[in-house]
Amino acid sequence: MKSSHPNTNVQAAESLWQTHRYGELDKSHLRFSDIDPIIKTLAERPDITMTTLGHSCARRPIYRLTTGHGPMVILTWTQMHGDEPTATAAVLDWLRILPDLAATSLPKDWQSLVTIHVIPMLNPDGAERCTRVNEQGIDINRDARQLQTPEGNILWQQVNELSPDVAFNLHDQNPYYTAGQSAYPATIAFLAPAFHPDKHVDAPRLRAKQLIACMAETLSHWLPCHIGRYDDTYSLRSFGDNIAGTGASTILIESGAHPQDPHRQVARKMNVIAMHSAIDALLCNRYQEKSLADYYRIPDNVEDGLTDVKFSQLQQTCHDTAYTCDISVNFNASGNASISHIGDLSTQSAFKSVAAFDAMVLPLKARHISEPLTLTKDAYLELLNAGICYFVGDASMLSNKSGMPVLCLAEPFDTDTLYPGAPAYWIMRDAAQTQWAVLNGEVIEL
Repeated sequence: MKSSHPNTNVQAAESLWQTHRYGELDKSHLRFSDIDPIIKTLAERPDITMTTLGHSCARRPIYRLTTGHGPMVILTWTQMHGDEPTATAAVLDWLRILPDLAATSLPKDWQSLVTIHVIPMLNPDGAERCTRVNEQGIDINRDARQLQTPEGNILWQQVNELSPDVAFNLHDQNPYYTAGQSAYPATIAFLAPAFHPDKHVDAPRLRAKQLIACMAETLSHWLPCHIGRYDDTYSLRSFGDNIAGTGASTILIESGAHPQDPHRQVARKMNVIAMHSAIDALLCNRYQEKSLADYYRIPDNVEDGLTDVKFSQLQQTCHDTAYTCDISVNFNASGNASISHIGDLSTQSAFKSVAAFDAMVLPLKARHISEPLTLTKDAYLELLNAGICYFVGDASMLSNKSGMPVLCLAEPFDTDTLYPGAPAYWIMRDAAQTQWAVLNGEVIEL
């Protein structure tokens, strides 16, 4: 997508965000306790009304913040999945800067034209546990039909009560999506969800696609290679698809990764700019200038296009069969690395690439622990050089003083060959007998 210089209105949004964002929300995860005081402070403003919509399964309050009083109704909700916090910070930032921003970027009578409702953190119980699901263990976004969750019921009641013209469904996606068949992570991905399996486009869905085209054009100034578009296969159980069926122009925004941005602050800022540019386009009717072609010009959001670390051209042997393969490694939220894929990964890019140059992966070998063991750096390096890459036994008997990652399992692996899902610990050696250890995905030359 070509980079497009944003108008001065949107440039003002970036400037205000830089100076007025909630700095205390710059963290890897957000819980209810992080946002509750901010919501209460925003509610003290005369232009914002706070409503308690109900409570989560564990009795945490779910709030709605409202500004404006016009006939065009916007409904926005965040953190339906408890471990997806980026847009929660963004909507609170947006509400904070909206008065100053509106003075220069929206019609003077904007408050009489539009009513904006924001539900920050629909799933506070999941946020507390840092899990996708709610306290019942249910994915709220797969509960649109059965409505077994109190949180899902609250959202559906709001849809019925408010009859939104435009609905923003804000999520986070995993960091391994790319914008098209590229090496660029999809920092922002959009979708105008279908409301029927045939995926036809009625007037509200057309408007959603036109608004997305406006947002993508604006964001391309900052993210010329990092914007993706989700596949629009109909999802019977999902709220976005069902809300689209009510006649709301429904827009999914997924926040993704960006290089050197562990807390997704780039995506956070882009959410603010995207939503504000959409309101601007909506109130000024600029969205009508966009076509379906503009929407479909956004590159596909490609799943598994990226991995954290990729080792290229490793040699392995399994049951006397020698083969060459690539190995990808991903890190979980706790920082533990595991093998995600093995094979021909030539179409997959990585945040970090390791050219193994046909190094041979040695058979996985363990050191069994039967008595207390203090592992110094020298002692650990000696074991690694001997081909030991993990330990077996009672982990409490192992005292790691080496400063390097250590893997200790209760039982040994059932194979001496690397396998998807296994922790990323192994030893490899090249033809010149240079040896390396891979310890929790980190390469250490021995």
